[in-house]
Amino acid sequence: MAISQLIDTATEYFEGTPWLGDSLMLKLNRIDFRVVNATFPNSQNSIARIVKHILNWRLFMIAKLEGDDLFDIEMNTDQDWTPITIKTEAEWNDLLHQLTETQSRLLEILQKQEKDSFLENKTLGRQYSLGYLINGVIQHDTYHSGQIGLLYAYLKKQN
Repeated sequence: MAISQLIDTATEYFEGTPWLGDSLMLKLNRIDFRVVNATFPNSQNSIARIVKHILNWRLFMIAKLEGDDLFDIEMNTDQDWTPITIKTEAEWNDLLHQLTETQSRLLEILQKQEKDSFLENKTLGRQYSLGYLINGVIQHDTYHSGQIGLLYAYLKKQN
């Protein structure tokens, strides 16, 4: 895949108009902060926790794109699924701002690349390429965006 295609895909699914429905940020910007800590019955994952999880993996991606060999996330730990409780609208907006910052940083890194072969470079500390990592994060965001949509629809019905 070309860097330009990756930029277009990342932008579309994050804040554009993907064919599958609402982009991640459109969905998140519609959510009232007062419900982001609620969960499905028998689940630990609130909207806030899912967003923090998305953010964690985006930070991992940025670290790897910037050449950080040491940064890592161990699956199914607090680094992966960080406990979080949002108490104010400002805290919710800050979390969304952090997420948006990772998008800006991703696009900035990609736009600086002069050759598509950058995407073929190995992800430091992993057995896959940077292109595979970025595509994986876009897919990861999309997967969890669906979960957020389901949880929010459930919570709206409960009130």
